[in-house]
Amino acid sequence: MTYAFLPKDRNVTQALRRIACAELDAAIALAAQPPHPGQIHALRKSVKKTRGLLRLVQPRFDAFATENAALRDAAHLIAHARDAEVLQATLARLPAHRATAQLASTLPPPQPESEQALAAFRAALQPIRDRAGRWSVKGKDFAALHDGLTDGWTRARKGLRKWRRSGRDDDLHAWRIRVKHHWYHARLLEPIWPEMMAPHITAADALGEMLGDHHDLTILRAQLEGQGKPAAPVIKDIAKRQKSIEKQALALGERLFAEPAEPLVARWGAWWRLSRQA
Repeated sequence: MTYAFLPKDRNVTQALRRIACAELDAAIALAAQPPHPGQIHALRKSVKKTRGLLRLVQPRFDAFATENAALRDAAHLIAHARDAEVLQATLARLPAHRATAQLASTLPPPQPESEQALAAFRAALQPIRDRAGRWSVKGKDFAALHDGLTDGWTRARKGLRKWRRSGRDDDLHAWRIRVKHHWYHARLLEPIWPEMMAPHITAADALGEMLGDHHDLTILRAQLEGQGKPAAPVIKDIAKRQKSIEKQALALGERLFAEPAEPLVARWGAWWRLSRQA
């Protein structure tokens, strides 16, 4: 378990460096390989995990804005191929229609990222990796994580309330991002009590996947609008699927984020301290 704060870590700063360097080293090594299926997804995942780590320590990490922007910009260098792949895969999961094959041909074709893009990604990531070995956070033990965990949880709860009031796709997408942030935070803290953290992590993951599917459908619908009669049955399927996702996501989200930040953070802080006494 490398993507986690471990009891054996000397302090939060040492853990931050260890986790970030492991993720960035893996991404740089993978990006050096010839283009192949699944590569871009794995690379973007490593960047997202690193950004999730930084958000957990954000209030105690002075370089957050600079490093987060650098990671975001690096990920953008390899976004095109992944976006095309997602569109095609989302369309393929919808109920079959005779129009589907015709519509698929109107979408950007999935293809491996170019070697030039991968080289640019590696070049952008390497200086971040070099700096990661010197990153430092203020505060000791759980105090260094308290504010970031509180902020992430509170933003996710607010995102749920905002989308519940508006029903807007852009508010649901914003909530999805907050849910993903918390999912990374929970994964990082899993060792404080694995048996109790695992169901929480599973629920956050399931919710994030639901909301991700909804967002992919929104993007696909935007691509298909204007295609005329052939797209109509597919767009109808998209609307039906999104309504189902919204119902499931609301039920799960209201349970997962039922309590305010204070009791959850206090409980996890207590588990953190106990895990380091064992």
